[in-house]
Amino acid sequence: MPHTGGMNDLTITRALLDDPQRVWAALTDPEQLAAWFWPPRFETEVTLDLARGYRIASPTVGMAVSGDFTAVDAPHSLVETWTWDGEDRSTLVTFTLSDSTGLTVTHEGFSTEEEVASHIVGWNDCLDRLETYLAS
Repeated sequence: MPHTGGMNDLTITRALLDDPQRVWAALTDPEQLAAWFWPPRFETEVTLDLARGYRIASPTVGMAVSGDFTAVDAPHSLVETWTWDGEDRSTLVTFTLSDSTGLTVTHEGFSTEEEVASHIVGWNDCLDRLETYLAS
């Protein structure tokens, strides 16, 4: 269940009950990330290099997010900046995997509670698709 950490932060934890290496690959392999991140009706293009950064784009809906990886500890944690196309401000996303494959997503640095609320919906949608992807 989502809850806010700081005033304008969010934290969501899911029990994925899968091999941590498989979950890590779903988060860091461009083909796997493209398979679940956005809804199937969105054409999703992913470029990802753990040493450089990432870009997830949907030309279908004209939406994209990109950033740099600021910490990589495979398969335990991944920290990345998060910048929507057209915005100057970045936020920070941390994925933390437990050995029992609980996945925690922490997204920090929003300006408003409305941004937090919309990202809670977005992350829950993404994590629902991740669970379906891992089960397939």
